[in-house]
Amino acid sequence: MARRVGVAPNTSPHLRLEKALTEWSGGVLNGTIPTKWEKFADVVIFPENSFRNGWECDDEMWAIIADALKVKRVGRMGEVQGKFRESGVELLFGEDDWVVRREHGINFGYNFTQCMWSAGNVTERGRIANSNHEGERILDLYAGIGYYTLPYLSEGARGANGERGMGRGAAHVVACEWNPNAIRALKWSLEKNGVAERCTVLEGDNRMHRFEPEFDRVNLGLLPSSEDGLSIAIQALNQKGGMLHVHGLANAGEEQRWAESLVEGLEGMGPFNCQIEHVEKVKWYAPRQRHIVVDVRVLPV
Repeated sequence: MARRVGVAPNTSPHLRLEKALTEWSGGVLNGTIPTKWEKFADVVIFPENSFRNGWECDDEMWAIIADALKVKRVGRMGEVQGKFRESGVELLFGEDDWVVRREHGINFGYNFTQCMWSAGNVTERGRIANSNHEGERILDLYAGIGYYTLPYLSEGARGANGERGMGRGAAHVVACEWNPNAIRALKWSLEKNGVAERCTVLEGDNRMHRFEPEFDRVNLGLLPSSEDGLSIAIQALNQKGGMLHVHGLANAGEEQRWAESLVEGLEGMGPFNCQIEHVEKVKWYAPRQRHIVVDVRVLPV
C-alpha cells in the first residue's frame, strides 16, 4: 500500500510532485523529475525519457506520483509503432487504458496505449466543428478514432446554457480506417455522440475501395504525408467539384510554396482547375517544420 505524504494542495503540480518524491525517497531524489507532462481526464502521461536513469520505479512510487498530481492513472510516452501507428504509450499505474476526452462538445473515446491522440490538432478540430457542412457528403480517408470524422458530424461546442453551436453537421460521412483498435473506438464515439446513423465506417485499406464520384468534400488527415490518397480523393469528388483538405508537413516560411506545389500535382491528375482557398497552420511538428492543412477548391474543366 502506498505511503501518503503531506503535500499542500495549493502548490504547483511540479512542486507537489517534487515534494512527494523527495519525502518518499528519504530526502534524496534518485533522478531528475520531468518539468512537463500531459494531463487529461484522470490520466497523466510523461515524456518517453522520464523516470528512467537512476530511478528504481515500483508500484508505490507510481501511486505517490498519481496522488501528487491528482490522477488515477500514469503513463509514459513511447515510440509510435507499426503500420497502424499505434501510440506506444506504456500504462505504469492504473486499471485500464480506456479514456474519454471531451472537446468542442464531442466525446472521443479510445485506448491511449493503442491509439494516438494529438492535442495540438485541437484548433483544426474546432475549425471543422464550427463550420457549416449542412447537406454535404464527406469522405474521410484516414479517420483514426474520429479526430475529424466526429467534428464533421457535429454542430460545434454548445454555449454555457446549451445554445446551439455555429457549426452544422454533414448529411453523411464515409470514414475509412484500417486499424482495428481505432475502428472500435470510432464506432463507440459515433454511438456516444448520437451520430452513428450518419456515418458509414469502411474497414481496411482505403486503396482497396472504389468510391463513386459523389462527395462534396474529402479530408486527407494523414501525417507525415497523405500523398497516397490524392488520386483517390480527387476522383471521389462529385461532378460539380468540391473541396479537398490536405494535411502535410511544410518547412517554416514555405507553407505557401508547399500548397502551390500540391495544386500543381493535383492538376496533373486530370482535367481539373484547383485553387488554394486557405492554408491553415495547425502546429509545429518538428523544429522548423509545421503541420499545415491546405483547403483546395477543385473544379472540373
